[in-house]
Amino acid sequence: MATLKTILFGKTEDTKVQIVRNAVVEGVRYATNMLILWTLTEYVLGKDYLGVSTAIASLLAGLVNYVLSSLWVFHKVEEKAKKNLLQFALFTAIGAVGLGINVGITTFLTRHIGINYLISNTIAQIVVFFFNFFMRKHLVFEREQ
Repeated sequence: MATLKTILFGKTEDTKVQIVRNAVVEGVRYATNMLILWTLTEYVLGKDYLGVSTAIASLLAGLVNYVLSSLWVFHKVEEKAKKNLLQFALFTAIGAVGLGINVGITTFLTRHIGINYLISNTIAQIVVFFFNFFMRKHLVFEREQ
């Protein structure tokens, strides 16, 4: 079992430790996402543009996720900018698929089931958490660059 020091600091290839770290990163991403979503929906765009608000919030929160995942979860920051750019592109492409899943679930649960949009988005983000983690772990951070 990993110690608290191992979980918090240093490089690790232990998937369990990476999942714990990713959960913390996802918490930060979730808070960022929800704050932006709430602000855009309630004060800027309105509920008629829920899909746009969800997409913007997810994209901005995804940038936070990439930086924290690269630096802390997987420790895979390349020295060459070209490799970082390719890594970011793949990370973002996976995030785009996750975004589609997020928007679809959020919109469906809100419009067709009648669940509050913040709760719908929370459910969607739980699904997307696991999708993004495993896709990014295997396709972005463990892949030979």
